Amino acid sequence: MIKIAAIHGSPRKNHNSDAMLAAVLEGMKAEEQQVSHIYTAAEEIRPCTGCNACTRKLGCVIEDYMQEAYKILDEADIVITATPVYFHSVTAQLKAFIDRTQAVWAAKYVLGSNLISRKRRLGFAICTGGPTEEKSFFDCTLKVLDIFHKCINAKLVGHNTAADVDSRQVSSREDVLEKARQEGKKLIELYMNT
Repeated sequence: MIKIAAIHGSPRKNHNSDAMLAAVLEGMKAEEQQVSHIYTAAEEIRPCTGCNACTRKLGCVIEDYMQEAYKILDEADIVITATPVYFHSVTAQLKAFIDRTQAVWAAKYVLGSNLISRKRRLGFAICTGGPTEEKSFFDCTLKVLDIFHKCINAKLVGHNTAADVDSRQVSSREDVLEKARQEGKKLIELYMNT
C-alpha cells in the first residue's frame, strides 16, 4: 500500500493549486494507495511560538491538528505539497504548518531522535501564481518547499507550476491539467522503480 500525503496550502478549497494537485493524484492512480489530505486552512494549526520545547523533549508541546499531521507525514511514502504563491512564498496557512515541522528538525539535529521516521520519501511541489509567466517567479516558493521536504525526509523529485491563474483558471486549462497528470504518472513510476 502506497501512502500519499497531499498537503493543500490554499485558503481557497478547490481552487487553482487544488485543481493541479487533483490532476497529479489522478495521474498517480495505482492499485493500492491511500491518500491522506491535509487542508492547512481548514485545520487548527497554531503558529510556532519559538518556545524551543522541541529542543528539550521529543515533539511539539502545542496540542492541535499537527499531532495528527506528524503521524500522516511519518507514514507517508510520497508527500505532495500544493500552494498558491503569496508574496513570493507559500500561504500563511502552509507557512504555519511548515514552521511547526521545527519539531521534526529539532528531533533529528538537536535530540538525535526521530519525530517522524527517517525512511526515504519522495516529495513533489505544486505552485500557482497570478502573474503571467516569469521564469523566476516561483523560485522563492520552491526553495521554501525544498527545505520543508528535506526536513521531513522527502527528496523533492519534481515540481509543477502554473502562472497567469488570475486571468486563466487552472480548471479551464487542459494543457496545464494534462501536464500535472503526466507529472503524477512519472512520480508514481519513480516511486515504484526505486
